[in-house]
Amino acid sequence: MPSLGRKFIIIGGAGLVGSAVARHLAQDGSAQVIICDQLGSSASGKWANLPSNMADLWTPDDLMTHLDKAWRDVAGVLCFADAGHSAGDMDGLFETSYHLPRRIWDYAVAKQRAIYWASSTQVYGGATPDLSSDPHVIAGFQPKTAFGRAKQAFDYFAASQGTGPDAAPIATGLRLASVYGQGESHKGALASLPSRARAHALAERPLSVWDENRDWVHVDDAAQLITQLVLQGHAGFFDIGSGALTSAKAIVKASEAATRKALAVETRPAPVDARSPHAAVADLSALEKLGISCTFRTMETGLSLT
Repeated sequence: MPSLGRKFIIIGGAGLVGSAVARHLAQDGSAQVIICDQLGSSASGKWANLPSNMADLWTPDDLMTHLDKAWRDVAGVLCFADAGHSAGDMDGLFETSYHLPRRIWDYAVAKQRAIYWASSTQVYGGATPDLSSDPHVIAGFQPKTAFGRAKQAFDYFAASQGTGPDAAPIATGLRLASVYGQGESHKGALASLPSRARAHALAERPLSVWDENRDWVHVDDAAQLITQLVLQGHAGFFDIGSGALTSAKAIVKASEAATRKALAVETRPAPVDARSPHAAVADLSALEKLGISCTFRTMETGLSLT
């Protein structure tokens, strides 16, 4: 059920992933994008992520009012907001990861519009990735982080609605791996490890890193996969990542190659409650079955563009 030539609302559309998806959706005229986000201070630079050809800009407080008025022109709503988790604010985390998409779900069902939401590969914990829409399978995941638990909560809710009268016509959970790339300046010290490694190398400052492996994917590669899913109208759960693990050591080497600067590092163990010791690798099989693919750039190439 492709959705072409209509408007998509992107909540969190000035953030790292949301802004990249907005650019990809609007770049060839296939769709119009309306951004809903908070921009913060001018010094943060988040305003620079806004696409120049956005159809409109909404504040979060006015989101539901605007949706009630504009629903006939809306093909779907994409939820990429994720405030709260970085500061340990559990109420903020569950507001943007559960309660907000839950309200959008009710809208999507009532107006029969598509809903897409950012989940995370952290929902799996130490388990093998499983893209089943069976709520019992999703309930069996054991995420090791609060962020993963919040994402699991909404994944379970969406799956439990099945295809009955309380289901949206297109419901798509995007389980994102670790994303890096352009558009992180507003995050400051909370920017991704690859972006921080590049910045520290350029500034000739030492960097403290955790000894861990993750599936890292450049934001434009992730956006390319997501855009194909959205424009082609695919429903279900999909992992969005590179499908391979990259070590912190490899990221440091890539940042040195990209910047041609040496980077002094202090390696330390990752905190037990910060990340599963068995990082999930994105399962791209569901995308491949749909003919959706991406040539993933190397970490060095990605950091050369950041």
